[in-house]
Amino acid sequence: MHSLLMGKLLAARQQLAGNASAKVFKGMATLAVGNGLARVVGLASIPLLTRIYSPEHFAVLSVFTALLLILTPMMTLRYELAVPLPSRDGTAMTLMVLSAVFVAATTVIVSILLWLAGPALLTLVSMEALMPYRWMLGVALTSAGLYEVLLIWAVRRRAYPAIARTQLQQSAVGSIAKVALGLLGLKPVGLLAGQVLGAGAGTIRLIRLFEADMKRYWRQVTLLRAWRLMRHYRSFPTYRLPSQLLQIVSSQAPLLLTAALYDPRTTGQLGLAMMTLALPMNLLGHSTSKAYYAEIATIGRKRPAEIRTLTYSVIKRLLALALSPTLLLLLFGERIFALAFGTEWTMAGEMASLLAIYLLFQFMHAPASHLLSVFQGQRLLLALNIQRAVLTLACFASGHLLELPITSVLLVYAITLSAHYLFSLLMSLRVIPR
Repeated sequence: MHSLLMGKLLAARQQLAGNASAKVFKGMATLAVGNGLARVVGLASIPLLTRIYSPEHFAVLSVFTALLLILTPMMTLRYELAVPLPSRDGTAMTLMVLSAVFVAATTVIVSILLWLAGPALLTLVSMEALMPYRWMLGVALTSAGLYEVLLIWAVRRRAYPAIARTQLQQSAVGSIAKVALGLLGLKPVGLLAGQVLGAGAGTIRLIRLFEADMKRYWRQVTLLRAWRLMRHYRSFPTYRLPSQLLQIVSSQAPLLLTAALYDPRTTGQLGLAMMTLALPMNLLGHSTSKAYYAEIATIGRKRPAEIRTLTYSVIKRLLALALSPTLLLLLFGERIFALAFGTEWTMAGEMASLLAIYLLFQFMHAPASHLLSVFQGQRLLLALNIQRAVLTLACFASGHLLELPITSVLLVYAITLSAHYLFSLLMSLRVIPR
């Protein structure tokens, strides 16, 4: 009798995990399609944009985008990442409003700093090209910051089709605006304005979608509750914010260090390899992460066994999904790149083959890192991101001192990062209570 009961319970748990896992992958598929279509639209506009704008204009856009990438995570102090966690929607709405207030405050501070000391600050970070257009940064920060806040509410609601539509809308509006404004002679303002209008389009759509939610839970937002939530989730600005910044810096470090230590041709080859490999990561890894985070946040910390079973199921599916492309790149990377991009990009194919080693582990690790948000493991996340940054710097510094070719450095880097992501995955799984 006892064994029969245990068997039924086990079967029920497996069924639950399977259903939850299926939900994650259904959400992932929806997000991946939206992200994929958005990228197709963006890529289709590039041949037009390169005929309208000069390389100097694109340089301004690159600086503008880089600054946005660095500043956007800082605007909310990462409190928006806590939105999916509370069981009550009123509490989650308070966190969302709190994040929006931080967006507004940060925008005002940055705008004042750029107005009063813009030339000196931009010169300090080697972004002088942005000086005539620094006034646009405040508008861009507002659009990007509010979109991030609303996006996390959509994740809480599991509104994956809405997220996919906004991603496509952002790309379409941004691309059309860049082309149209460029044809009108607004250069390089057209490129920057397209970036701002794209983010704004997604923000307006999400506001309209969740307008009813905002009206319903607005009365539950109070200063006292906001203060209590700030204290309760203080680990997010204390640990998650620097973790995010370290993550951004570490992801760009191989390209930046290669540019500093090797010739421009080598940097260009690595740039294409990293851009190509980023596609499956953005399409599937990040999509899975959002869907997985929504699911485990809904399950909650009181049901760790369900989260553990779901996590193992998702990791196994990701491994099965990523194994074939990884092996394909390892074996035929050079041939694939030569065929797709021309024989002059064979070196990029060789680099992609080497980097594919660690991308397999990064792929599996991407969703599991959200366990640290659910189970208050922000300090561990910071430590792991510090470890990644140190290891990345050590690989390239050692290669430089030993005068190793870039391929040897990337091989060491790939093996080192593989070990790092495997270690990070095991440490993330350990935070789930037994």
